[in-house]
This record gives sequence, structure tokens and C-alpha cells, in this order.
Amino acid sequence: MDSESMPLPPTVHSFQQFEEPVSDLSGLLGKHIIYTYSNGWEYEAYYKNSDTVDYRVRSGLVGGMVVKGQKVSIKQLQTAFSSENNVKGSERETPLYMISWVEPTGTSVVQVLNLNGREIRTVILFPDWVVKEPLKTVCFQNEHLDLMRSYRDQGPTYPIHPKIMLGRIHFIEHCMLENDNVINPH
Repeated sequence: MDSESMPLPPTVHSFQQFEEPVSDLSGLLGKHIIYTYSNGWEYEAYYKNSDTVDYRVRSGLVGGMVVKGQKVSIKQLQTAFSSENNVKGSERETPLYMISWVEPTGTSVVQVLNLNGREIRTVILFPDWVVKEPLKTVCFQNEHLDLMRSYRDQGPTYPIHPKIMLGRIHFIEHCMLENDNVINPH
């Protein structure tokens, strides 16, 4: 009996058929934040709408890079409960958001944001060429997308350099959606 004609066990069927919960992104969209990772790298991001982020790398490996209109995937994760100052009865729901994207450079980013806790956890997967020549990416990338893609295609991509980082959000403001003036490229 070949594997294509073998019936799946009932537990496999139950994993294949489920509906993804609807994500409530209202607590994130329109937010402009500035955060610093434990290694000192500082970033600024504006969650422009449900599939777009604008951001500036203020310091770090590619400090000075600015990107507007980066397409992203955003989901609200299961709500967590936090306790403020560990006072009994002060628990409240804390929405968590997962944001992911792949840059024209080939760099992949996944963030988990806890705005109420002012915490961000990020995984950045840098291609080898970005680690070896980070200054090539330090620009307003929207004006150099073809060049960034050519660098990516030339590589080398491997080995991939993962960075797992914890950051603290030290500035949050709410801006209207689709505001092109929040992150200024120059």
C-alpha cells in the first residue's frame, strides 16, 4: 500500500481542519514606537495599517536604514494575562502581536510585541552578505530597491546569522492610520 492511498489517522484530520481566530489589531494599528534591544540597538516603527510597517534603524548593525511601506503579516496572539506590580486582583488582559516580514535584502524578521508590558521580542535572520557588508543597506531603501535585491541575489546568503533579542519599548504614541509623515526618510 503506498502512502497516498493510506487513510490518515483521526487525530491528523482534526489538526488539518480548524479556523484561525480573528485577529483584533486595533490595539496596534496606528502605533508609533521606539524601542531598544539589550545589545543597545535602537529602532523606531510605525504600524501603518494591517499589512504595512514603516521603520528606521536608529543604531546597531544597520543603523541609519529607513524603510517605508514594508509589507508584513500581523496576527494577534492569544491574549496573555499580566499582573501589574504583582498586586493580587490587578490582572488584566494583555494583547500580544506577532509581526513578520522579509526585507528586499533577504533579511527575515519576526517580532512579538507586548505594548502594555512595553516589551518586544525579535528574531532577525541576517543573510551572510548583510553581516559582512552592513553599510550597503544603510540608506532610504525605497530609493534603492533594485540595488538591494541585486545584493541579495549576489549573496552570499549562507550562513544565515540569527539574532534573538529582547527589547524595551520606551516611547509609544498613537497616530492616525496611513500617515506618511510619522517616519521621515531624511
